[in-house]
Amino acid sequence: MLIAGADPGGLAGLLEQSGHTVRVAPLDAAPDEPVAVAGESDELDVLVNTAGLAPETFQAKVAGLARTLQACLPALERSAAPVVVNVSDPGSPLSEAAARVVEVEYAKAFPGVRISTSGDDAASIVRVVGREP
Repeated sequence: MLIAGADPGGLAGLLEQSGHTVRVAPLDAAPDEPVAVAGESDELDVLVNTAGLAPETFQAKVAGLARTLQACLPALERSAAPVVVNVSDPGSPLSEAAARVVEVEYAKAFPGVRISTSGDDAASIVRVVGREP
């Protein structure tokens, strides 16, 4: 499991307590920064994508989620049951709606990858991950 984003908070610990093996990639996925987290693993079962939650511009919020997902897709596709949890930003309804459109398009293009959205609290994310370690 990979948590990609600027601040995983207590989420990593909560998921580890649930028995998951968690890696954290602290990045903000700004449009001018490379997303290199995917190259660290051949297979990825779960991506918790908080990369667009930094208090940046609309483009960073939406493009950050999309760029991180795109970078992790090869590793996700090698998993038997890949899951992506995009963490929403309730403070920005416009970027949240645009991120939802990106999510729907990726879900159509990659039907073998379960792509979901969660609130930004750790308990909600753990529920959406919804799988045994």
